[in-house]
Amino acid sequence: MNRFKTAPDYTFEEVQNLKLNPTCLQFAAPGEKIVASYIPTLEEVLLSLQDKEITIKIELKGPDTAIPTLEMVERLDMVDRVHFSSFNHDNIKTIRNLHPERNDNGAHVYKTGALFSEPPMNFIDIARSVDASEVHLKYDTCSKERVEEIHAAGMGSMAWFRGPKGMHEDTTERYFDVGNEDESMYQTVLQSGVQALCVNRPEVLLKLLGRNQGNNEGICV
Repeated sequence: MNRFKTAPDYTFEEVQNLKLNPTCLQFAAPGEKIVASYIPTLEEVLLSLQDKEITIKIELKGPDTAIPTLEMVERLDMVDRVHFSSFNHDNIKTIRNLHPERNDNGAHVYKTGALFSEPPMNFIDIARSVDASEVHLKYDTCSKERVEEIHAAGMGSMAWFRGPKGMHEDTTERYFDVGNEDESMYQTVLQSGVQALCVNRPEVLLKLLGRNQGNNEGICV
């Protein structure tokens, strides 16, 4: 039976030789940049950011990814720059079990984020059970009440947006009062009090924050 390959079916060499489709809705970057691009390794990405003063959030997707990713971040001496997140909360529990240490201010040295798509009623208890540093909610579930719960529990907050294809579906089939990651959408989510956003259109968000400078100091892209 013929079937399409999924990511785990490819070898490293095959992934390096894949040609990216510039018209694919999953890519937010301009088409001319996609044509000359390739899929880098995580280590290549981290090395390219070593001299940049930014926080890097790594989502642990596959099984058995927590420990090798952790070891790579430690080897590159980037623990203070990286946050580990996952929908599979056992991944971040693994990191926390290995590194429960905290700074003098009580904050975790190793930062972890519990990802939720549709947060259940007890999502705070779930995040606490793995001693997460942060809770990451899908943008349209990021209400003021939930964010206040997160902060009251002593955790940081982030709202994540779906990929370009998913956001196109949302804004053409579900939400008609805001554009596809336009300023009005970002402003609506920011009103929840969330501390960070994971977005596809950082240039739009940065323009908005530039005008609101001083009101959203905790927001990062």
